[in-house]
Amino acid sequence: MKIYKKRNPNRRKVGVLFFLQIVFGMLPAVLLLFFVFNIAPNSDTNQVGAYISAAAIVLCAFAYMILGRKYNILLSGLKGEKSMLKTVKHFKHEYDIFVNVPIRYKRNRSELDLLMVGERGIIIVEVKNHSGVINGSDSDDTWCQFKHYRDGKNTETEIKNPVKQVSRQRDILKNILRSEGIDVWIDGVVYFSNPFTKLKLQLNNPNSNVCLGEKELRQYIGDYRGPKKLKKTEIERIREILVSLM
Repeated sequence: MKIYKKRNPNRRKVGVLFFLQIVFGMLPAVLLLFFVFNIAPNSDTNQVGAYISAAAIVLCAFAYMILGRKYNILLSGLKGEKSMLKTVKHFKHEYDIFVNVPIRYKRNRSELDLLMVGERGIIIVEVKNHSGVINGSDSDDTWCQFKHYRDGKNTETEIKNPVKQVSRQRDILKNILRSEGIDVWIDGVVYFSNPFTKLKLQLNNPNSNVCLGEKELRQYIGDYRGPKKLKKTEIERIREILVSLM
């Protein structure tokens, strides 16, 4: 078995955001020095320059804050991917493992964080690195993320229901394989990589699978048995189709 990995475009985005944070972090100091050394004291231009410098510093601080937020979100996702790969590599002798697989059928498209194909069956793994308390059910369109900070601040954020996201990915992949004459069962699991996250979920559908932390994910994969074993010829054909998508 083999690991097929497509480069995650977020890695490049993280590098760009990090560079931009440095630029917008240093720019206010540069503007201030330029103002001090290039504007004559007590001149009319001095007051105008002071207003411009103050406005530029505020805008830079605002941009730095937005960039930092996006940077932390993307970096968190990359950490979740790293945790996921660390876990599934224990099964690389039993499964072909595909990372960051773009899938598209007609107008429906998505990207699979990870897909495992072996004799036991096919598993989609959707990784989330959210923290705090996650509340919701598999029938909800959105879940709630509650976070409490040390300074006493509390936040509540809506996130898309990842169970429904996996269900949609499963349907797209099924249609792709069926269009190639392959009709097989596909399962999916949502993996919350942050072990300190608290999940308060109501999962009524037996196909709604959620794991918290590396230990639970490893146990899920280790215990997994699809309804029917895949033949070697099926695995080889599915492998060819997935490689063509990457």
